[in-house]
Order: sequence, then C-alpha cells, then structure tokens
Amino acid sequence: MPNIVMYPVLLFILFTSYVNTSFAAANSTFESKISGVLTKENLVGISWSTIVDNQIEVGAAGYANIADSQPMQVTTQMHVGSVTKSVLAVGVLRLITQGKLSLNTNVESLLPELNFINPWGDTSPIRVKHLLEHTAGLDNIRMWQFLSTKPSPNMPLKGAFPADDPTLLRVRTEPGTQYVYSNMGYNLLGMVIERVTSVRYEYYLDTELLKPIEMDDSTFEFVSQQGMNASSLLAMGYHENNVQQLAVPMYARAAGQFTTTAQDMIKFIAFLLSDGMLDGEVFIASHLMAMLSLPNKTDAHNAGLNIGHGLALAVRDRHGVVGMCHPGTTFGFRAYICIFPEENKGFFYTINTDSETADYEKFNKLFIEKLAVASAPVVLPSGAEQELENLTGIYFLAPNNRAEFEFVDMIFNFIWVASANDHLTLKSLQSKDKILLPLGDNLFRDITRAQPSHVAYVNDDEELMLSNGLKTYQKGSLITVVFYWLSLALGILGLTYLVLTGLFRTCTWDKEKLYGTGLVLLNILLFILPGYLFTEQSFLEFGDITPASISLAILSGLLPISVLVSLYVCYQKRPLRKVQKFDSASLVLLLQLCIVLLYWNQLPIIFWQ
Repeated sequence: MPNIVMYPVLLFILFTSYVNTSFAAANSTFESKISGVLTKENLVGISWSTIVDNQIEVGAAGYANIADSQPMQVTTQMHVGSVTKSVLAVGVLRLITQGKLSLNTNVESLLPELNFINPWGDTSPIRVKHLLEHTAGLDNIRMWQFLSTKPSPNMPLKGAFPADDPTLLRVRTEPGTQYVYSNMGYNLLGMVIERVTSVRYEYYLDTELLKPIEMDDSTFEFVSQQGMNASSLLAMGYHENNVQQLAVPMYARAAGQFTTTAQDMIKFIAFLLSDGMLDGEVFIASHLMAMLSLPNKTDAHNAGLNIGHGLALAVRDRHGVVGMCHPGTTFGFRAYICIFPEENKGFFYTINTDSETADYEKFNKLFIEKLAVASAPVVLPSGAEQELENLTGIYFLAPNNRAEFEFVDMIFNFIWVASANDHLTLKSLQSKDKILLPLGDNLFRDITRAQPSHVAYVNDDEELMLSNGLKTYQKGSLITVVFYWLSLALGILGLTYLVLTGLFRTCTWDKEKLYGTGLVLLNILLFILPGYLFTEQSFLEFGDITPASISLAILSGLLPISVLVSLYVCYQKRPLRKVQKFDSASLVLLLQLCIVLLYWNQLPIIFWQ
C-alpha cells in the first residue's frame, strides 16, 4: 500500500508540471506572435525583455545578421536611437542627486562658449530641467548634424555647434512653456555632464551609471560592426528590403548613441521601478523619480493636460493603457521602452530594421497584452455644454519640429478643426481624421485614447492654442493657407508651361521663341545633374558639401536670377506677341514662387548649414 504522505508530493509534482507546461506554451505562443509580426512587417530580427513583479523574461527572434544566418540572441548588442535619451537623463539625475548639478542650473551660464540666442534670457534662461523635458525651445536638429560622414567617434560634442552659425541655438519659444523635441538639447546635456565631471560623458555614464546597474554589455561609446570600434556582439542594421546599414558616428551623438542588449535593458527597467534605490541605497532621489514622465508647468500642463514629457520619459496613452515610454530610431535600428510603475511592469524591445513602412505599434500592443497591463479608466464627457464653434479653423505647428522646414510644415502639416454637435474633428493631409470628445474645462479626448489627450488654451499673447502635450498648434488664418497654396500652384503651372513649351521649341528648333525662355529651361534641366549625383552618393552625405549639394545650391540660387533675366529679355521685344505674353505670364508665375521661397529661406537649397 503506497505511503499516504506521497499523495501530496505527487499532486505538487503534477501541479508544478502543469503550470510549467502551461507557462511554456503561453510563452511559445507569444514568441510565435512576435515572429509573425516580424515576418509580416518584413523586419530582420528582434530581442526583447519584460518584467512583472521582479519576474524577468527575455527572448529573441529573427536574425542578427542575414549574411551569415546569425540568429538574434538576447545578448546581441543593438543600437537603440533615442532610447539613449532616457538612459542619459538618468545619468544627469544621478549628478543632481549627488549635488553636482541641479534642475535649475543655468545652462547658458554653464556653457558660455556657445552662441545661445534667447530673447527671454534675462527672465527665462535655459535650465537643465528644460533640456531634460524638451522644453528649452531649441530646434530639433539640422540636416548636416545627422546626415554626414564627417564626424568621428571621439570628436568634441561642441563640434555639433560651430561658432560660425549664429542661428543654430536660437530659442524659438520661452523655455519651460512648450514641449519641442530637441536632439540638440540632449547633446547639450552631454556637454553639461562633461563640464561638471571633467571627463568625457561616455566615460562618466559607463562607469557611474551602467556599471552600478550591472549593465555590463552596454556602452555609450561608439560601437560599429566593422573597423576599430567593431564588436562581434553587435547586430547588423537594416533598412527596407534588407538593405544593410553599418553604424556611423554622429555630430549629436549624446542624443542617440547607445549600444545595449535586451538583458541589460531589463536591469535598467528594474531600476526605474525601484523608486531610485540600488543595493538598498538611494541612487536617484525619489522626488526626481516621481518626475520621470510628469509634464511640469508647460502651458498645456497649466491648462490641465497631464500628457507630455517628464525628465526622462513621456506619458503614452495607447491600446487602452497609460505608460511611461520612449521610442528610439537610428540608422538600421528601432527600439522602445515602456514602464508601468503602479503595476511594477515594463518591457523593452529593439529591432535591427529601420523601416518607414513597417507598423511597429503592433509590437507595443503584443507586449501590453502579454503583461496584462490594467486598462486605464476611460474619461467620459462631462455632459456640460461646451462651446466648440470658437475652436474651428486652421491651426499651424507652433513651433514646428525643425526650423529649416518651417515653410514646408506650414503648407503641408497644418490641421483643420471642424465641429459637430458633440465633438471636434481634426483633419490633416498627413493622417486620418481624429475625433475629439469634449470633457469640460477645454479638455478633449481622442476617441482612441482613455485619458484627456488635447487641451485648448489662450497663451500670454492672446493666441488660441491646441496641444496634445507633445505637439502644439496655433490658430491661424485660412487666407494664409490659400495664399501659399495658390502661390505654389501658380508657380508649378508656370514652371510646367516653361518646361513643356521649351522642350517642344527645342525639338522643333524654334530659336526665336526660345530666345526669351531658353535660359530658364536650361536652368531647370540642369537640375538633372544634382539629382543624378545624389543617387550616386550615400544618403549619409546628404548634409555634407559634395558635388551634388554644391550643384543643387548653385542651380536653385540661380533660378530666380534666370527668371528675371528671361523676363527682361521678353519685355525687350515689343510689341509682345501672344506667345510672348504667355511666356511672360509664366515667368511671372514662377518668379512669385521664387520670391516666396526666398522669403522663407528655402532658396538657395542648402543642407550643409
């Protein structure tokens, strides 16, 4: 007869076996889902890690390198783009905790060698907290600062801010008032670290941040797949259609140069969930940890919106849950980190494919489902009547993300706000319509979100603003859009006429009719040269001074001159015949567009400044 004591033991073994089998099956199902999305979106490889109440899981799928069929591993090193900012920000918070820096440190005074142009400098200088929160009002990045083959891994960070460009560090909005994403701002934080520690920021962060957290396979130093900085653990980066992309140094490297692994990043997430404690001691002050994703005193926040960016992360309301997250993109890689402190959960993943067509949001949804993150309570309309008609109209980005494309954003990235009986509709040329439900107190909720997502307010200049915490729009005039669209349409009409008639006259060798428009036609046709030269060079040289960029600058700069000369030639032949009147009218149409582009500094087309 079996010993009766064995029954509980057998039951425990059977139960444990059942649980382990169920867990393995669930994990296998999740991995198959990840692999399915990876294949469907035509991505090469992914590694990830999750944490739930200190229980860690890691995984990988796909390939680290297609050429040698190297499978992706959780220990494979990957570049993570702007996820770098979240890690670097914690390094800055460490310095603040140690008393070597403060959130209110005046960056303009700390870095006097730089040419800051801050109209609010006397009362609102740029402070460390503004750089961390992206509220310094600085431009995001210039073309040459990230598309260039000139920077080296060890060049001074100051190289991103040459003294001969007095407009580079122009403050566009009063510091602290608006979120304006800025890679330049985080490069400045790298310089701040170096100024207060007297060592390279890479060395400080590697030794004083990564080492204590035991992120042994991570580094802020430049790591590539080939050359002197090569690492055998680093995955190859790819673009669409599996086009290989080697890692390259950047001017603004402090904003996006960080190499890590899924295993290391879960240690970082575990630290973020520990309220700043490390090995039983305070590593980051708790009041700073409480501000990791808290938007603080921006105009939108003061108006009642709690969505925005804090000292290291941004509040993200997606798929019915609200988390503290940060995405990352760099050459050949994508990454994402998200934590849910109230539930002690978080996830990280990185993909060695930077694709413009892939839907990476599918991965976020899968990880949220895997972690069983609690749904955020949906905020319902208050039921109180709210005047919506006053909010309708055209809104322009204020400011736009990159100053050099302000004109382009004005005519293509505006939004049109329309009202119905019980909601607002946001229309744009770039995305699907968004339906906003009024919640009262000028707060609104996108129907795809759970929490208030937008707020309308009047700024100090009595201008009506609409913000989602990360983008701010200012109400403008429909006449502005009509004027510039009409200018663009008429300019293209004139250009089309001149090209088509010019080609026809060239083919029929009508020298008399070519006399007035031949110069413009030649100018336009010569744009084929820079177009061809650009196809023959790497896209990484787009911001460099090359034959392609030089020829583009010269030809675009000559265009208004050739139009003026052609107009002069046409009007010398009096009386004007009908065909010459058409030629002159077309030249005038093209000239007015050139004047508009000159006014907005779009001519000549120069990407190296």
